[in-house]
Amino acid sequence: MKRCILGLCLIFSIMVIDMDAQDFPGKRWKKFTSAEEAGFSSEKLKLLDEALQKNGSAVFLIIKDGKVVYDWGDINRRFRQASIRKSYLNAVFGIFHDKNNWDLNQTLSDLKIDDINPLTETEKQARIYDLLASRSGIYLPAAYTTKSNIERMPSRGSHAPGTFWYYNNWDFNTLHTIFEKKSQASFFEEFQQKIALPLQMEDFRTFDTYYRLEENRSKHPAYLFKMTARDMARFGLLYLNNGKWKQKQIVGQEWIKKSLEKVSTDLGAGFGIRGAYGLLWWISKGIDGHPMYYASGAGGQRICIFPDDNMVVVHLVDTYQDRSVGESQIQDLLALMLNAKTGNPKSKPKSKPYALSPIKYHKEPMPKDLVAKVAGTYQHRFLGTFKMEESSQGMVMTTNIGRFHIYKGSGNQFIVEDMLIPLEFQKGTKEQKSKIEAKMNPTTRSLEKVIFYY
Repeated sequence: MKRCILGLCLIFSIMVIDMDAQDFPGKRWKKFTSAEEAGFSSEKLKLLDEALQKNGSAVFLIIKDGKVVYDWGDINRRFRQASIRKSYLNAVFGIFHDKNNWDLNQTLSDLKIDDINPLTETEKQARIYDLLASRSGIYLPAAYTTKSNIERMPSRGSHAPGTFWYYNNWDFNTLHTIFEKKSQASFFEEFQQKIALPLQMEDFRTFDTYYRLEENRSKHPAYLFKMTARDMARFGLLYLNNGKWKQKQIVGQEWIKKSLEKVSTDLGAGFGIRGAYGLLWWISKGIDGHPMYYASGAGGQRICIFPDDNMVVVHLVDTYQDRSVGESQIQDLLALMLNAKTGNPKSKPKSKPYALSPIKYHKEPMPKDLVAKVAGTYQHRFLGTFKMEESSQGMVMTTNIGRFHIYKGSGNQFIVEDMLIPLEFQKGTKEQKSKIEAKMNPTTRSLEKVIFYY
């Protein structure tokens, strides 16, 4: 009964945000001059500091009434978004759905969608809606799928389309193919034009988006993002305000309402703690009685929206270093955050322009003579193929998780943008040539540097 009440509160509350209390960032965020101005306890937030440090989190950002309450970590460092990408697709898909009156009951057969493993006639009856809800009943290999998801995958043909929920990258990747087929547009470019530019995202670049095609698995690529917490918070604020940004309706209110209806509540082993699933969004059971819905990515990447509290919370983990924070830990962090909330903000709360965190490296390009010498393809026995290529900014490293600029560091070392991992180029022996060696810290199990042998 409690879950039902929380669910009703969630759907109702997305309709009744107090726009008079809301603020929107312009080119820069504003920040409350103190936690107390925002209705939080500074002392209790120190407990959150300690927990974040202990858990190995990288970023935690709290937005209340459109202004920053609390920030921990590098809020202007781009991190891998992992499956948060699916909620980004929800926004752009919804815009085109509303503009063009797309029929969500269209089937894969209608759309002439297939794969390298041909779909059966039954599988072709899956609708767009089924894929949005992750209930296609199509259990085929897909790009960017985790080992645990492969282990959970039902046997092919075990469930008819629309009857069973399974967190399925085949569905999510194929939705991108459907979007580009129906819209005749580039998803990443449309995200930039329809979302990033109107929201005045400070750090978003299409350079930080990347298609991952695994041709031996599927013809449908995964669509990857790197993004900063302060830009993720803008996206969360858009949904908190029912798709409206300042005076402009960007994503349809009815689309958001439909996306947050609980389509699946029985999520089975591994996902039951999360609550329910809608259309490319998770709907929480609630944190200490506070309704919440959220976008989620592997490792602990989250955009959490608390409609009753008019809050957006971003949590990030340094997955470049293979760090991970589990779902129960994140829920504990959110509970600590809510426990630090003492009431409403002051009637006329004081705020100030939000100062930027310092960037930890200078963007000095690699010397051209070295770029020409070391450009090429490299292999790592676990991480696969890396390409080092000349660019207008010196050198770009292309990996299976995206592209990264390389900048000059100290001495003979260079810095991978956003990863913040030092790397070196060394003349290798015949056996070493075109190989990569990762140097690990045995105590922290973190990457200290990476050596590319040319």
